[in-house]
Amino acid sequence: MQEGLLQPSLPPTLPFSKFLEALIQALEGEGIRPCILRNYGGFPSENQGNDVDFLILPADLPRALRALRSTERVRIVGYIERTFVASVFVEGVSATPEYRSFQIDFFVSLSWKELPYLPVDSVLRASTPMQRGNLCFFVPSEVHEAIISLLNSLIVGGTVKEKYFPMVRRTFVSDRSTVIAALAPQFGVRVATRLVDAVICEDRRRVTRCVRPLRTALMLRSLRDRPARSILDLVRYHARVFTIRVSPKTIEAVSILDPTHCGRRTIWEGLLQMLENSAKYVEQRQIGPVRAIECEPSNGSEAKDLSLRTSSKPQISMTKVVGWFVEDWASRLLGKSNLTLHLCEESYHDLLIDPKSYSYSGPIWFVRLVCALLPASELWILLDPSSDGLQSENEPAALAKTHAQLEAYRSFVKTRKRYVILDANSPAAKIREGAYSAIIDTLADRAERTLKNRFQQRKTST
Repeated sequence: MQEGLLQPSLPPTLPFSKFLEALIQALEGEGIRPCILRNYGGFPSENQGNDVDFLILPADLPRALRALRSTERVRIVGYIERTFVASVFVEGVSATPEYRSFQIDFFVSLSWKELPYLPVDSVLRASTPMQRGNLCFFVPSEVHEAIISLLNSLIVGGTVKEKYFPMVRRTFVSDRSTVIAALAPQFGVRVATRLVDAVICEDRRRVTRCVRPLRTALMLRSLRDRPARSILDLVRYHARVFTIRVSPKTIEAVSILDPTHCGRRTIWEGLLQMLENSAKYVEQRQIGPVRAIECEPSNGSEAKDLSLRTSSKPQISMTKVVGWFVEDWASRLLGKSNLTLHLCEESYHDLLIDPKSYSYSGPIWFVRLVCALLPASELWILLDPSSDGLQSENEPAALAKTHAQLEAYRSFVKTRKRYVILDANSPAAKIREGAYSAIIDTLADRAERTLKNRFQQRKTST
């Protein structure tokens, strides 16, 4: 819990080249041979993708994370583990000047629904050393890299990534028989030949029409060769997907309270850019009610009632809250199934603090029930204007009402487990830095708990 304006205490970001060099050295120190799947052409100074993809054995994942955590001047602020990849988000790395975070993916399986289309150990054994500047690391063979670059989007997502297609086609043309031989054990010669020839002919439509035969062949051959294991893998995959979609562990929520509703929009627009790559998705959301009292856009000081006159019947207010509740859960179930950071400008808790401003006339216990059924926010940020910032209110009655409203918000936010109160009258840059520091600290603490619980459980089970 913190109050007052947070001063930025974060060290300068580490250049991408130095971070990558330190990480590769740390991986080697843990006995892991670093194999980078693709997008290494601009190393060490430039990263051609949005992240860096390492291929490791599943048993090496704890050591890989230990190597990453040992890298100086960076902190893990996000961790999400799927059946085939563990995505780690680190703060303190500058791959591009405007960003402060970076994503590392540790692939532990090359598969579709846990059915492997290439064995990881075979790819690692065939990997070759690569020198880029002072960096020395391993990359897959040309055939394996082409297959991975194609199938990672084609068989999983049903699309062809144009970024990799020219390289894939060159490899398929020069090593056609080798590519077919590498694909045949998982897909059969007929399906593998059909795919390779479609790529060589540069017929994207024919390539995408190969998706269903590829998936069908992979599933049937897996069920034939190892039926019990394949069925277990499919069940585990769908159970993991369902858990990711409904679990609050995959959504980091930060609630921003702005009682006067006159906060500078540019603060949060800049904050979104600063937080880019601290999670898989960073989104600004407005959930729950819409405030009836807004600030006049012209000068930001005069309050104006922008709401429509609605019925004051409690049943109508309660129906609206139910609608918001259903909409929120629907967005969670049907939304992005990966680590997401939500910056929420409005929340149901505003109805608890100041129901009149939201034209809510229903019982407060009903709102409390709805709040209890939704995942709690990890952090609460209150934009609190000082007394000087409220002198623009000309009428004493309006000023007294605003003071009472602010006091209600202060009392509420102090009951939260983690909160920060920022001076809303400070320069926008300082508010952004204060909010950024609080959010990053919260994400780092949560990621630390996630990693500790995850790998303590694995250690205990083994």
